[in-house]
Amino acid sequence: MERSVWERVPVREVPPEERRLDFREVNLGYTPEDAIAEASRCIFCRRPFCVEACPFHQDVPGYLARIKEGDFAGAMQVILRDNPLPAVCGRVCPHPCESVCPRGKKGDPIAIAWLKRAAADYAPDVKFPEPAPPTGFRVAIVGAGPAGLTAAWQLRLKGHAVTVYEAMDYPGGMLYFGIPVFRLPREALKADLERLNALGIEWRLGVKLGEHITLDELQQQYDAVLLAIGALKQRWMNIPGEDLEGVWHVIDFVKAVNLGNPPDLKGKRVAVIGGGFSAIDAVRMAIRLGAEAFILYRRDREQMPASQEEVRHAEEEGVTIHFLVNPTRFISENGRLVAIEVQRQQLGEPDESGRPRPVPIPGSEFIVPADVVIEAISQEVDLSHLPEPLKGRRVIAVNPENLQTSVPGVFAAGDAVTGPWDVPNAIASGHKAAQAIHEWLCSKQTGKVG
Repeated sequence: MERSVWERVPVREVPPEERRLDFREVNLGYTPEDAIAEASRCIFCRRPFCVEACPFHQDVPGYLARIKEGDFAGAMQVILRDNPLPAVCGRVCPHPCESVCPRGKKGDPIAIAWLKRAAADYAPDVKFPEPAPPTGFRVAIVGAGPAGLTAAWQLRLKGHAVTVYEAMDYPGGMLYFGIPVFRLPREALKADLERLNALGIEWRLGVKLGEHITLDELQQQYDAVLLAIGALKQRWMNIPGEDLEGVWHVIDFVKAVNLGNPPDLKGKRVAVIGGGFSAIDAVRMAIRLGAEAFILYRRDREQMPASQEEVRHAEEEGVTIHFLVNPTRFISENGRLVAIEVQRQQLGEPDESGRPRPVPIPGSEFIVPADVVIEAISQEVDLSHLPEPLKGRRVIAVNPENLQTSVPGVFAAGDAVTGPWDVPNAIASGHKAAQAIHEWLCSKQTGKVG
């Protein structure tokens, strides 16, 4: 039966009963034929709402037009003008562009992110253009997450020598150790990194700012410094019992699993607290490790920051989500977690996030048995190794116009400036920082900057 133009071409997925048993990628992407059919649904609006909605204004109509013609290499050339991480974004982008697609008014929006992945899948050998001639300037970038990688790419293309410092032994930041491989396989990240590698970026891996090198040393060695250190500091609920054996922070849990050191969860009751992407990632990891895993979330389904696709995947895999509940304390026996006291919530007036504030219902407490808890409520920027002038309220303080700190020649970007956000916004921030650094270096060359 012929599919309506209002109906999205479905993407291939591993069946739930199979995928919950291992860590293989769940979303298998489009075949070339399906990608062409999906791209052909685009009406190529005179006003491209999708471009406006993208934080870094990806030329969506440009690459969809080429996919429609079966020209995946041409689509990649368009994508790589704005985006250094197409294989990554095609998998983990929350695709705000799709929320404004006119096709979505009566049916399904165009699968813009999946089509970006299709271009990366079927034209992986497309490269960036050659960098401009050397400028003689050297830039240090601290952090190899999406913001740092984007800035490194842009600055290298402009002819500057770029050295990227990364605390982990592999570039990618949270892309490498903070996202499960069933959402972002290592091969996809590797493909994007190899393309960046070909530009001549220098990598200093396993080097942590404040431990192996200082900001002062970087300033002495380089003409400009970009701090793209992410938001990797654990943020806890601060309720009784958090020091118990069996209580994890999501950063530690996901990192342990991704690095091949998972805890033994077989047959255990695992409670994940939170409703964002990291919470969904953690609970799906726990399922794959043999746990009976569930989520405790203080708001309702409509307020969950995680995408509905990821929530659907979790529920298909056997995850139960308990809404409008919030832990008040962790209960122990012999120093080990055995249960959680939970209080029911009701939604009140909007808070600073714009979402309804969860309000505790007095006397509604009840007990939930649990062997392991994973807190996935948030994380923040580690400012401990930075000088006082750079410290803002939980983030690095910058001029919002050019992302420069109060220290001349030192800039910051990504989650280090905004707090935890998503990949496309980190890419946008990397773009902005790279342009600001380039302009600052040009001014320095002409003597306008000391």
